[in-house]
Amino acid sequence: MRLVALCCVLAALIQAVRDLRRTRLPEPSTAPTRGGRVRRVAAFFDRSRPGRRLSVRLWRAQVHMSPSSWRCAQVLVAVPIATVLAAVSVGAMPAIAIASTVVRVGSGLLLRVRRCAASTALNRVAPALARALATELAASGSGAQAIAGAASRIAVGGAPMASHILQAAAARVVLGGDAASSLQRSIEDAVPDLRATSAGARVGAVFALHRHDAAATASALDRLAAALEEQATLRSDVHAAFAEVRMSAAAVPLIAGACLAMLLASDPPAMLAALSPPLLPLLAIAAVVVMGTSLGVRRLVSA
Repeated sequence: MRLVALCCVLAALIQAVRDLRRTRLPEPSTAPTRGGRVRRVAAFFDRSRPGRRLSVRLWRAQVHMSPSSWRCAQVLVAVPIATVLAAVSVGAMPAIAIASTVVRVGSGLLLRVRRCAASTALNRVAPALARALATELAASGSGAQAIAGAASRIAVGGAPMASHILQAAAARVVLGGDAASSLQRSIEDAVPDLRATSAGARVGAVFALHRHDAAATASALDRLAAALEEQATLRSDVHAAFAEVRMSAAAVPLIAGACLAMLLASDPPAMLAALSPPLLPLLAIAAVVVMGTSLGVRRLVSA
């Protein structure tokens, strides 16, 4: 009965999430009072200091959710975990505490692992960013108009990172900032730890030359976009080739170990001999050598 109840609860949660994604919220003027209060509470948390810190972490991890939505998602994940723990005879309060701890630690680890995702996303959209700026700069000859035009071009179906950078740069230009410095500051704000040799930094550096020759800068941006696309294609091919080597370095020792375990399990005398000296130290040394070699190969092809 507990298993049936657990399945019903999980099915209800999944259906609720699907209905929440499909349901369109009413307009603010016709929304119920309770919905307006919920939105005000969510907006207050998003503007608070913890909400702003969480927003920075979410952006660096390229998780496109507001802080309040992230907290709601954590609750939706913690409820099934607490239900499972309660179904296996864990108390209500310990189940809630364990579920909340697991969700907070897991989400923190996820954001920490993906803390460099913003830099990767910028390098991925750098060719599109350079090409949009080149097109608009060749058409208008003005850096400010090029940023505004590229922002409107990327905003329709473009990448969130490129759209965020161009819209921030366009806002700075409207407030009276220089086009090149506005774009550079927007890139630095979007990815604070960006290296000077990265693709996004090179786009900003080349665009700064538009003050001297807009046509030549547009042509340089176009060539830079082509070079970055070719570099990305070459890198993906190299990663695909290295992935086969890494998989082989891990799969071959695992298959050999599994075959040895199956052979020893089917022959009890051989298992007793393998688990006793002098074979046990030799097998342990061989396992350590194989694992070290496998890790060395994976590290070598990952460099």
